[in-house]
Amino acid sequence: MRNTISGWMAGLRLTGANERGGTLVLVAGAMLALTSVIALGVDVGMLLTARTEAQRVADLSALAGAGALVQSPGNEVYATAQAIEFAGQNSVRHDGIDMLEEDVVVDTKNSLVTAKVYRTTERGNPIGTFFARVFGVNTVDVSATATAEAAPAGGINCLLPVAMPDRWHEAGGPGNDPDDFNPEEGDYYTPWIEPETDPPVFNESFTGYSDVDRGLVVQLKSNTGGGDLNSSWYYPWRPYEQQGADDYRYNIWNCVDPTLVFGVGAVVETEPGNMAGPTMQGFKDLIDLDPSASWNQTQSCIVDEGLEFSSDASHCRSSKRVRPIPLFDPRQEPDLGNKPFTFTNFAGVFVEKIVGNTVYARWVGYTALDPASPGEVSAGPLFKVVRLVK
Repeated sequence: MRNTISGWMAGLRLTGANERGGTLVLVAGAMLALTSVIALGVDVGMLLTARTEAQRVADLSALAGAGALVQSPGNEVYATAQAIEFAGQNSVRHDGIDMLEEDVVVDTKNSLVTAKVYRTTERGNPIGTFFARVFGVNTVDVSATATAEAAPAGGINCLLPVAMPDRWHEAGGPGNDPDDFNPEEGDYYTPWIEPETDPPVFNESFTGYSDVDRGLVVQLKSNTGGGDLNSSWYYPWRPYEQQGADDYRYNIWNCVDPTLVFGVGAVVETEPGNMAGPTMQGFKDLIDLDPSASWNQTQSCIVDEGLEFSSDASHCRSSKRVRPIPLFDPRQEPDLGNKPFTFTNFAGVFVEKIVGNTVYARWVGYTALDPASPGEVSAGPLFKVVRLVK
């Protein structure tokens, strides 16, 4: 009996030892599997991050290219160069992006720019893995594509605190000329939009400034009063809750309160007096913000001084001397001295120089705020908002 019990106890001990050994094997196997899953999870997370970064670079590059089409419409080379430049300023998994010209597609007719980012074996820059190498996966290809457009804008901020008459049709001549606005002689004005109708009515035959006027020289002269309206006269206006020469001058070289958004139909008040002194000083301060900026007539864009005749569109750039300016209906000339008047159009201006008491500028496009919905009153034909479409 004693031998039987001893044998039974020995067998029990052997069984327990076998189970412990089996448990250790199972635990080791489970730990290996868990470690493998965690390791692969690290690689998957890294690759997802790389994909997100690649998409971000593609988005920024496409937006930069579309923004170039606002500054210089139809300039495919400039749009391509801007997209490539922005790609080069960013990275995917700490490695820079070498975007090629073939990676950028520019549709000048529809103001669309598509940018493609590649981190692939074919390009020689795939994303390296960490733990997946154990399974023979050393690298993974990552790519991203984005398309942006320059679309009609619904509003604009940072306006210059001076307004000018929109272009009218000069009887016997094309558009504005040094003559005054004389309706009795056949001059007439057609706004590009009738904002008070529901829905708004867009006039195809409007006479105001538009895309075709980009690069056109415009003069800003102090309103002398008397006689008929002149196309070069500017009228100081007062942003909400601001007044005085100091605010006025500041708003020229800096910005009217950027939280204030304006559109066609906005009503403001004129500033008392013609503000001739503060106007000239404000524009001088504005020019000093970017003294080397010049106009390139060949590319219809802004370049550094000395490149005015360059045919290389990659030299085109932005400038702080580009600002938006409101335009009004020449049939409704503002009265000076806290009197209300209405904005009917907007234009961007590149401030070139000051000669005496005259500011010389050029009409340019301008990147504005918030896209306009179809049929909505927007900020004018010279104003676009840059947005991603896919």
